[in-house]
Amino acid sequence: MRRSDADFDRVGRHPLTVRIHRRVCELLLHAAPLCAAHRAPLPEPILRFDLTGQAAGQAVWRPGKVPVLRFNLVLAHRHTADFVERTVAHEVAHLVTAACFGATRPHGREWKAVMALFGIRDASRCHDYSLDESQVRRQRRWSYRCDCTDHLLSTTRHKRVEDNRARYQCRQCGSVLRREPTANP
Repeated sequence: MRRSDADFDRVGRHPLTVRIHRRVCELLLHAAPLCAAHRAPLPEPILRFDLTGQAAGQAVWRPGKVPVLRFNLVLAHRHTADFVERTVAHEVAHLVTAACFGATRPHGREWKAVMALFGIRDASRCHDYSLDESQVRRQRRWSYRCDCTDHLLSTTRHKRVEDNRARYQCRQCGSVLRREPTANP
């Protein structure tokens, strides 16, 4: 298991990070037979503890890159037992699913099967941890319109539209969303 040098310097051998690290190793060992059956190498992720805001964990694995598991230590401290048991398993399951099955739906049947392998049968997409509202970042919403109604897009999606990297369609009428003109340009 790898850990980025910056994270090691920052969090050192904090008991909770050590516990998360052990849980990741335990889950990967448990998934080894599945990976072997699919002739997939067992992922060896870098662990980072740099997430903030609402996200409890994140698995990032791009082709040709080392996989990364990122965790939110604030939420881990507040909900230690559940975090170590479920959130860590949730993120490791994403890596194992990608290794064994390739591109799939993020929380689809393959991911749920890996979660069941880890002993978590009621796997869910999101956590239900209480959040301190002062630490939650919210993106601005931008007004868009289709042929049937108004929509609000996040700043991330708005920037993709502005840079011609994406087009979004209404799920009901199928028309492309258009930016609503503002009263004050």
